[in-house]
Amino acid sequence: MQSAIVSYNRIIDFLKYPIVLVLLVSVPFMIPKLFEIIQIMIRWKDEYYPLLVGIGIYIIVWKVFIKNIANGWFSTFEHELTHSIFALATFHKVTNIKVTASNGGHMNYCGVGGGNWLITIAPYFSPTLSALVLVVMYLAPTQFHSILLGILGFSMAFHMHSTWHETHYGQTDLKEVGFTFAWIFLPAANVLANIMFLSLIPNDNIYLSVVMGKYYDYCMVLFGIIF
Repeated sequence: MQSAIVSYNRIIDFLKYPIVLVLLVSVPFMIPKLFEIIQIMIRWKDEYYPLLVGIGIYIIVWKVFIKNIANGWFSTFEHELTHSIFALATFHKVTNIKVTASNGGHMNYCGVGGGNWLITIAPYFSPTLSALVLVVMYLAPTQFHSILLGILGFSMAFHMHSTWHETHYGQTDLKEVGFTFAWIFLPAANVLANIMFLSLIPNDNIYLSVVMGKYYDYCMVLFGIIF
């Protein structure tokens, strides 16, 4: 079992640069696709109105009430929670999480394999709070859909704002994975994350299967050109 886990983490580390290469060549597909999704949301604005309201409420909360929300306790908690989720997902044991309102936070983990780059960089592209909201949306009765869609918009805006503030040269996480890698990987990974989450909204006009089918077609054309 331990040898399998070590191999699993080695595979993740081996895929570090192939993944960033795939994301880089996928940018010409992802940017137009994100704009296409936004156009669909504008066309069906009545359906997506709560999402936009949630984004607007976040902007008001940030501007008027707590301008340092991206640097506060909750932002740090979500950051360390995301580290922890990816550590657990790659078969590591989380031993400690510390969160403060003004002095940042940290988490510690242990286990065979010694960790991987995905654990380190996960909070900078993975909107954990939004993922939890989506899970609730799939489980909750449809009458709560509009409220949850608003919360989803709020959470996505929060993630983009907090990620913007957390991504800088002083971040030890980014030093660990390498700044060159981070500056190439993170913009594309965040665009992909937004496409995925907007495509996963239940009972709407955007379907993940359609998006992934078009992405597959794009990859086949690209590989045909290259090879």
